[in-house]
Amino acid sequence: MARVNSTTKETGNNFNVANGTGAAVRAGINDIFSALRTINSASGDPSGTGNVVQFQPHIDSSTNLLKICTAVSSGTGTFTTIGNITQANLGLVNAATPTMTGDVAMNSTGFLKVPVGTDAQQPGQSGAPTAAIGQFRYNSDQNRFEGYKNTGWGELGGGAGATGGGTDQVFLETGQTITESYTLSAGKNAITVSPTINANKEVVVPNGATLVIL
Repeated sequence: MARVNSTTKETGNNFNVANGTGAAVRAGINDIFSALRTINSASGDPSGTGNVVQFQPHIDSSTNLLKICTAVSSGTGTFTTIGNITQANLGLVNAATPTMTGDVAMNSTGFLKVPVGTDAQQPGQSGAPTAAIGQFRYNSDQNRFEGYKNTGWGELGGGAGATGGGTDQVFLETGQTITESYTLSAGKNAITVSPTINANKEVVVPNGATLVIL
């Protein structure tokens, strides 16, 4: 990679070859073509009245960032970063199945829409994506938010809560059907009311855990 230099160029404009002998002119032209061929790359951003223009792309080789100049004032460019040339898709989010490797911050006061699907579409089911720890979705069959951990899928928030008059928090509503096998966490207690357990499903109570069925 290369950036056009000032040798055998017009003062203040590295893209203009100065008058000179054939060899010097040829060297200047080749230097310019080399810079253009490598998207004008070098450490830092280009500068100088004749060296940077609006919409000029370049690569900062010290950071591997591909940038484009959006404005120029007195030989100093304002650059917008397009992406990192060492990362897949320049480190940008793809429209389909994106994978983010860094922290994600959302500066919005609106919403984040999570995936919505049925029991059959739940990751880990036949024909569905592989289930993995940390997945989060809304189950449209169960009408609940659910997440996946090492013991399988479970409802988030502990079920829908019903309130009494005013702000009284006196009821806890639970589901009536166990549709997936579940293992209680050791050292935890759980309570449920006369649940129906679907065929081939089970609730495992390990040592140190207590299950109360009313």
